[in-house]
Amino acid sequence: MRALKISSLLAIAALTLSGCTAAEDEPVATATPTPIVTEEPEPDPVYVAAALTGVEYLEGENLFLEMPAVSAKIDNTSAGRPQLALNDADIVYVTRVEVGLTRLLPVWHSRMPEAIGPVRSVRPVDAAVVDPFHGVFVYSGGQVPFKNAAKATGLVNSDEDTEMNNETYFRESTRKAPWNLYFSAQKLQELYSQDQPAPQAGFVFDTISTAVSQGTVANGLSVKYPQMRSTWDLGTASFPWATGLQTAWLRTQDGTPHVQVGGDQVVAKNVVVLEVVHDLSFVDPKYGAIPKAKLENNEGIAHVFSDGYYVQGTWSKGSSEDPIKLATSSGQELKLAIGNTWVEMMDIPKSKLTVETPEAETEG
Repeated sequence: MRALKISSLLAIAALTLSGCTAAEDEPVATATPTPIVTEEPEPDPVYVAAALTGVEYLEGENLFLEMPAVSAKIDNTSAGRPQLALNDADIVYVTRVEVGLTRLLPVWHSRMPEAIGPVRSVRPVDAAVVDPFHGVFVYSGGQVPFKNAAKATGLVNSDEDTEMNNETYFRESTRKAPWNLYFSAQKLQELYSQDQPAPQAGFVFDTISTAVSQGTVANGLSVKYPQMRSTWDLGTASFPWATGLQTAWLRTQDGTPHVQVGGDQVVAKNVVVLEVVHDLSFVDPKYGAIPKAKLENNEGIAHVFSDGYYVQGTWSKGSSEDPIKLATSSGQELKLAIGNTWVEMMDIPKSKLTVETPEAETEG
């Protein structure tokens, strides 16, 4: 019996050892590790600010920013109104001309309309205004000294004669001469895109303008020239670079709302009034003295209106190619609201500025 018991135990042990060996010979299944995928973070969007408005655009979104600016001498009499595309201009200068009238000198860059007009002749101040912006300067002829000054800037000087073979100018059949000359702005800009650089920045812009941070509330302003009046009333308007209604200055010319072709009233985010002494030494036999604002190597008082506020500062300009700079009374940078700007060049002492405030009117 004892022998039988030992043999049984040996058999069970053998079976046990045999089972262990078989299990060890079988492959053992292992879990496949899950690969760890590290996603690259999305790059932060890059924005580029327009040189003449401070409006920011997603890089590559606004192709006009790499193109040259287009400036033009535009009529501002009742016969020349309504004008085309004034609200598309980044900056518009109001300049004195003979017999107490004014003309406009808009600069288009970040927005370029298809057509612009009516175009009029060059005046003596124009060269110093457009020189810093480079690009193309459009006018319909003019006296030799004024044309020579414009050509000396190195800008492309463009008129009907120079563009005879380019099909960039046309006469508007609904207008009478000389208020019927128009030009194709986008064609001109593209035509000379390789010849001229993009404009340099002149004014400084910020989301909170100096007028808002340091100035006083203003309801409007009016500039009385010898024969014309520019009035700006506080209101709201839609701007192409912003959503919804924005605080704006609405323009009236000689008591009538100033509208462009299409019926929209002319509006601005900033209005800058420069007190400028004018040179009257050039006398035309027919029209008399032709004023020239003395901008080069000069300075004076600046009145700046942004977002319903008004602040007084100074302006200065070096040589012809230097931009006009604005500063506070303490010498700090004077910043405009982001958006378009109208510059009224008031000839002192013949013109007068009136500022409307909630308390009283202030004359300057």
